[in-house]
Amino acid sequence: MSLITYVTRIHFADRILEDALAEELARCKSRRPLIVAEPEPAGDDSIERLFDALPVAAEPNYFAPACGRLTAADVARARSTHGDAGCDALIGFGGARPLDLARLLGSTLGAPVIAVPTRTDSVGLGALGVPFARTAQEGCVPSAILCDATLGLGADAPTTATAGMVALVQCLEAYLGTAYNPPADGIALEGLRRAARYLEPALANRQDLAARRELLAAALNAGLAAQKGQGGIAAAGRALEAEAEPLLRQGACDAALLPAVLAFNAPAIADRFAAIAEALRLPRRADIVAALVDLAARVGLPTRLAALGIDAALLEPAARAAAADVANRTNPRHATARDYQTILEAAW
Repeated sequence: MSLITYVTRIHFADRILEDALAEELARCKSRRPLIVAEPEPAGDDSIERLFDALPVAAEPNYFAPACGRLTAADVARARSTHGDAGCDALIGFGGARPLDLARLLGSTLGAPVIAVPTRTDSVGLGALGVPFARTAQEGCVPSAILCDATLGLGADAPTTATAGMVALVQCLEAYLGTAYNPPADGIALEGLRRAARYLEPALANRQDLAARRELLAAALNAGLAAQKGQGGIAAAGRALEAEAEPLLRQGACDAALLPAVLAFNAPAIADRFAAIAEALRLPRRADIVAALVDLAARVGLPTRLAALGIDAALLEPAARAAAADVANRTNPRHATARDYQTILEAAW
């Protein structure tokens, strides 16, 4: 059984794209879907698989968003191009950017959205429409999500490492967040376990489907658990990404921010460290921060903001933005702009 219903309908299985896309389009009564997808890299047959999986009677249109961060202009251009063309559903396909755009168009056009993430990090960042992820770009929750690990085979090392760390940090922050949601806590801990266990195997062999599937499952857990909320790493990371655009990949700052944010939150979360250590398969009194920083270093992620090329002059405006970010509301300790300034300087 591949179907999960939590927040929305979620299909999770290898090659589920071919098995479930036609079914979900039929549920939407769609014949004229708009496919929102980025151009595929050379040698990638994912888009071809998508078109082959469409029903014979479908009359799809295709829209590729421009490179860079999603803007209101992208939404307006897509809406003006396809809003009057009889689009009756949207298929978001690829990374967080096209999935975000599909959800936004679905909201503005009143059309259902089917999300097909092809990268591990886009499950939570784009497909589920994680609350708090982009306060000005919430869009609609998809009517269905198709999680197919075969679509992510062969992803390069930086993409895989960042995606795995994004999933791990999202699970960690969801578990530590202040909202009361016991089911989300359980989902978060299981996602944390999967991310820590399978990130390195997925990097060691890019064609290891089992490891890729487990990492995708961790990302799905992260997206589901994030319904509870996020925290200071998400708030500070988004602020830095906005200030340093287009320098940073989404989630690139997570490993560097993790020690300073956890150190700040430590007085409020000490009672949760035992469960985290167990999920990470560490001794009960292990140094969790050191273990996670070591994992980040082993998979090639920078553990200092300076190593990402971030100018120190960006820290102050990023601190102000982080304090105002909605994710700060569920951080275990209330953090002011001055607190974030201290955190960012320690991480730099």
